[in-house]
Formats: sequence, C-alpha cells, structure tokens
Amino acid sequence: MLEPLVLFALLVAAPAFLLISGLPKLRVGGSQWLGTLYGVAGALILAMPGVAPAWGFAAFLVSNVAWLIFGASDRLWGLVVQQSVFLVASLIGIWNWWLGPLVLG
Repeated sequence: MLEPLVLFALLVAAPAFLLISGLPKLRVGGSQWLGTLYGVAGALILAMPGVAPAWGFAAFLVSNVAWLIFGASDRLWGLVVQQSVFLVASLIGIWNWWLGPLVLG
C-alpha cells in the first residue's frame, strides 16, 4: 500500500521540486518541456487499458503545474486560466481514482 504513495511522490513531488529549486531560466524553459512530456504521458496512460487511471491524472498534475509556471512567467493569462481548471480536474481524478479509495477504503 505504501508503494503507490512513493511512486506518486516521485512522479509529482520530484519534478515540482526541480522546477522550483532550479535556475530561473532553466525553471521556465524546462517547464515548457516538462509540461509537454508529462501531458503526453498522461494522455497515453489514460488511453492504455489495464493501467490505473490515477497515474495518468498524476502525470497531468505535473504537466499542469509546469504549464502554470510557464504561462505565468510569460504572462500568458489564457494558458494560466486553462491550466488552473485542468489542475482542478487532475486533482479530482487523483481523488476519485487513488486517494479517495485509499482514504475511504
């Protein structure tokens, strides 16, 4: 039961930590590619049968945070609004498919 939490921490917390703690230029430029890669990964995970959907939503969550950093740094407010809504959807997906069943049984 602990393994999913460890994998979630690696998938979400580690990339977010790298984005926050990196050099400003690397943080902003890297967030565009991190957002792209995790967004594609999330879509592929959700499309594959037999893979827990929570992993796709976790990948989308990393993507959303990366795109929020990129959008805010370049003042792309439409992108920021869109990714904010997607972030909420990702959190709902993680709750419904992972944390809710884990907490509620």
